[in-house]
Amino acid sequence: MRQHHSVFKRGKQTRLPKTEDEKASPLHVDNVRPMNVGLLRGRMNETTRARFDETWRRTFDVAKLRPSSSRRVSRLQAKHAEELEMNGIAQRASGPGRSVNVPFTVVEEKEGALRQRFILWTHEANDAIEADGYEAQVPLKHVSTYLDAVHAECGSTRDLRCGFYGVEVPRGARDAFRFQDDAGDWWELTRLPMGHTCAPELMHTLTSTIAGHPDFVKTVHAVPAAVTVHTWVDNVRYAGSRKDVLEASRKVDELAARSKVTWKDADTRTASTRYEFIGVDWDHQSGKVGISARLSKKLARDLVEVRKGAMSASGLETLGGRLLHASAIVGVFVGEFYFALKFLRRLTNALNRGEKAVDQTVRLSGSVQRLLDGWVRAVLEKRRMPVAARVPSLTVFVDASLEGWGGVLVDVATNAIEVLGSRWSRKEKGLHINELEALAFELCVSAVPDKYAGGTVTVVVDNTTVQGVARKGACLRSQTLNDAVVNGLTRLRHMNISLSVRWVKSAGNPADLPSRVPLSAISDKNMADMALAVRQFLTGDMGLVV
Repeated sequence: MRQHHSVFKRGKQTRLPKTEDEKASPLHVDNVRPMNVGLLRGRMNETTRARFDETWRRTFDVAKLRPSSSRRVSRLQAKHAEELEMNGIAQRASGPGRSVNVPFTVVEEKEGALRQRFILWTHEANDAIEADGYEAQVPLKHVSTYLDAVHAECGSTRDLRCGFYGVEVPRGARDAFRFQDDAGDWWELTRLPMGHTCAPELMHTLTSTIAGHPDFVKTVHAVPAAVTVHTWVDNVRYAGSRKDVLEASRKVDELAARSKVTWKDADTRTASTRYEFIGVDWDHQSGKVGISARLSKKLARDLVEVRKGAMSASGLETLGGRLLHASAIVGVFVGEFYFALKFLRRLTNALNRGEKAVDQTVRLSGSVQRLLDGWVRAVLEKRRMPVAARVPSLTVFVDASLEGWGGVLVDVATNAIEVLGSRWSRKEKGLHINELEALAFELCVSAVPDKYAGGTVTVVVDNTTVQGVARKGACLRSQTLNDAVVNGLTRLRHMNISLSVRWVKSAGNPADLPSRVPLSAISDKNMADMALAVRQFLTGDMGLVV
């Protein structure tokens, strides 16, 4: 199976079942009703509906797929195929269909117990769809962008039960979702499988529509502006005042009943001040966030394995994803563990090149053990972090040229502007422009006055590399770049400042001029032009929030 390995994602480890797993762990299935997709489609706004229709067509318009040969491929256990049939997820078929599909199960841990999840890898259809130019649009943001919601009075969560199985495969397309069991019988799916390249986008769009997310639905169907709604594939979270959250929850439950959507029984049915969502433990009363109990347990087990001195390649990849996610939650800067991250990146590169197998044992050197041990302990020991209330206080425009660096500090309340800048030394002039941009970031952030402690700083850059490194907290390509950005982030952390990073076109960056000319050469007209550029950015929203 073709797979892209990366530590820059939430880590969730799955593996193929061993013989003892197949006997002891159940198949994760449930007889959920097929949702009323037509009703939900009618609630989508014009842009969402057009994209949804196109993705639906790519998924189920199978006329272009050529009937495959009946060559034998990976098979599913007959007992599992029968379980799928009993739960309305599959039905018997006469023979091979339009494409060769690979059925299998993976073992995952849920609530402390093992279970098997069914996957149908529709690799021939996936290849055809991707060759046609398809790229998934599932707007899952960095976890740090969700943390503000802890300042709301309370929250409420929902999670679809076996979400993908709630989407019915049209009858005319089912022969493209056929597979064989180990008894030689043929089956076809009646519900959307995990393993199809379009499935996550379809699921996320439907969930966001059910939730009334304003980016996805018509205005009349959107939750009130006072309610923050977040969706994560088939998970929903509302945050706001108790009254508003209860009203939004009541409406989504009514819609779920009408559209035949099935929620998990364990969802937070009432407004709550303490719950878990996307690996985060939310505490609205204290305004703090922490690592969820499940994620903490997994990291604690990983620490035991690290201390043994050897882990599987897939286990290390998963550990990297967990550490990045947990670090963002509790404010541990991953750039402080630069060499540990470098080791994990080299490992995933080796996996992608086929130089290592996912189940291959990787022995850890003493230095790598110490680095990973320190990183896991740093995350686990921090436990909870207060989230600064995002009341805008200062906007900092940053730029660098080959001659020098410049900065423009704008007080949001008074619109007062301060211009910073200086020339590079001879040694600094030998650095790459991206490294110079990172140094400019550090210098401008270090100049933030103490009076803004506890507030919010918005840094505006025209360099996407620095923008990305500030968001991730680390850069593996250049230690100079990494250290400069981490130093700036550390300064803001010590001041308890909440940071957001935005992008502006170079032509609209007011910090461009002080990066090119001495401050003494800036005229009153230049100052007026910079003030105009600041105003245009702040009022015209000429940037992208990361």
